[in-house]
Amino acid sequence: MDKVKRNYEIYIIVDGNFDDATIEGITSKYENFMRKNGAEILNIDKIGRRRLAYPIKKKVNGFYTCFEVIAPSDVVGKLEKNFRIDENILRHLAIHMSKTDLKEKQDYLKKKALTLARLEAERASEENKPAAETPAEVKAE
Repeated sequence: MDKVKRNYEIYIIVDGNFDDATIEGITSKYENFMRKNGAEILNIDKIGRRRLAYPIKKKVNGFYTCFEVIAPSDVVGKLEKNFRIDENILRHLAIHMSKTDLKEKQDYLKKKALTLARLEAERASEENKPAAETPAEVKAE
């Protein structure tokens, strides 16, 4: 029987006090785990270091990473079990993305890209305009 693959977004928060090489090692460890178990990784978004809203395991900073994958649900279950065991992972979240969720996300990203392009064009046109001329000083008689 062929396993049904679904779209997921998997977020992890790693201890932000680690150096970049350690964080990269943790990220690649889970990337390799997913590939070995039959998941197709579409994108890895390393969001970066952020201050946590509240302390988790007495840590106040975390490094956020998002994996966009297509995987069977049993792989996601194994992955979550490994996240719970790993002391370096402060929090994790796996979200099943339905077709409507994926479409809404694509629409949002397109709209965001168009807005950013428009703002860049406006900024560029403002920079190309000559400086506003200062009004001539009024001569005092």
